[in-house]
Amino acid sequence: MASKLISGAATALPDRLPCGERDRTMFFPRRRTTPRAARDFVVATLTEWGETSRLDDMRLCASEIVTNAVLHGAPAGRQVLVRVSSLDEHLRIEVHDAGDGTPVQRVPGESAVDGRGLLIVSATADGWGVQQRTGPGKCVWASFDRDRSGASALSRDTAPKGDPS
Repeated sequence: MASKLISGAATALPDRLPCGERDRTMFFPRRRTTPRAARDFVVATLTEWGETSRLDDMRLCASEIVTNAVLHGAPAGRQVLVRVSSLDEHLRIEVHDAGDGTPVQRVPGESAVDGRGLLIVSATADGWGVQQRTGPGKCVWASFDRDRSGASALSRDTAPKGDPS
């Protein structure tokens, strides 16, 4: 990963990884419309790959993490990078920004109007975290285990049960 998020066209960069793993990346400008565009990118990518069993969870987490990057992470004039990965054991969303600071999960008061994003991600994803990048910025990620996906559950549930004789 480059140390600086570059300016340029917001285009998807498809990548085929070894062992059938998939990875797709897209840059987004720091705008109010970016969370919606990033959600659409995540949904379109997962749908194209046939990975729809946790689509709503992944859409929600992408929205929360990208919103945080736009509001608190990406400096003015910089972009946000969103990566969707289909790995052997899990699906993963990464959001990279060039901002300082490390996001932390908060426990907002009952009447607070914000501060619930990472709480939602923590409750929805099977794992999440923050990684420092080479150079400025960070990567906030959320992962979703395959054993909770419909495809894996379906193959386990349709296996023959009982005595075959």
